[in-house]
Parts: sequence; C-alpha cells; structure tokens
Amino acid sequence: MLCPMQIHGHGTGHKLPPGFTVLELMITVSVACILLLTGMPSFLKYGQRQAMKAAIGHLHNDLLMGRSEAVARALPGVACPGDPANGCTGAHDWSGGWIVFADQNGDQQFQAAEPLIRHGQPVGNIRIIGSSGRPQVRFFPNGSAPGSNGSIHFCGMGGPPEARKLVISNLGRIRRDTASDIDPVKCPDSA
Repeated sequence: MLCPMQIHGHGTGHKLPPGFTVLELMITVSVACILLLTGMPSFLKYGQRQAMKAAIGHLHNDLLMGRSEAVARALPGVACPGDPANGCTGAHDWSGGWIVFADQNGDQQFQAAEPLIRHGQPVGNIRIIGSSGRPQVRFFPNGSAPGSNGSIHFCGMGGPPEARKLVISNLGRIRRDTASDIDPVKCPDSA
C-alpha cells in the first residue's frame, strides 16, 4: 500500500526514465540556432560558387566538344544560344540554354537533319551573356574559331567581383578567366 506522502520515484526505489529537462533542451536548441545562423552565409556563398563553376564547366565542355567534333567530322561546328526545337535565337543571352551542332549546309542555323552534338540546359541563378559582336561561336574543320576573339560572361549573385568568363581565341582555344571588369549593368549584384 502506498503512503500518501510518497511520490513516485522519490524514496520508493523506482528510478525515473532518463531524459532531458525543458531547460536543457532550450539551451541545446539555442546553441544549434546560433551555429546555424553564423554558418548560413558561408554555406550560401559556397553554393553560389559551385553553381557558377558548374555553369562555366558545362558550357566550356560543350564548346570543347563542338570544336573536337568539327575537326573529327571535317565540318564546321556552331554553338549558339537556343534549343533543338527552335534553333539559334540570334541573341547574346545564353542563360536559357544553348545548342552545339555540326553545320552540314554552312548556314549557321540548326536544322533537324543536322547532327546535334550537345544541348545545354538553362542554368539557375547564373546569367550568361555573350560578346555583342559574336552571338554564336563557330569552329572550322581545322579547329579555329573565325572572327574576333570572343567572351562569354557568367554573372551570379555577387555581381562584377564574382563574375567569370570564357574567352575564345581565333585559334579556337577556350580558356577561363575572371571578369571583374564587366559592366555592372550587365551583371548586377542580384542577377
């Protein structure tokens, strides 16, 4: 028989199940929130840098594949903003995606009968802008890229200080570079 003064677990030989008090739980959650809030900006910046690297890498590899295929097929190759359904857009904005194809008839426009080498998908928060004088990149069968040197700029959330570019030389060489000198109108901080 239980004595009215005895409380369960106190002096009866029964142990309470282990657990946390409300105060311990609140302190633990508070510390976790502080750590999360201090690490979040770095984590977001890391994600933005990775998205930029991925966008540059995809277009760079697609351009290299276009050049390689132009040499292998002994046909001119073209890379331009657009998609397989509508062909080249003629615009300088590559952000909506791009196509790389073997230009069998030499008209620099994609037709369904021409071999599609690559189709680049739109990239999230990265703005991709080509040179004003070169809305597309062509490769001759010898691997050269006729016309003037061209650049394709990549702008992310960081604005001009974080901008990057691909530079295409007349010889067809493609290299990556910083583009911190880009016009802030083309590459605002909140792209």
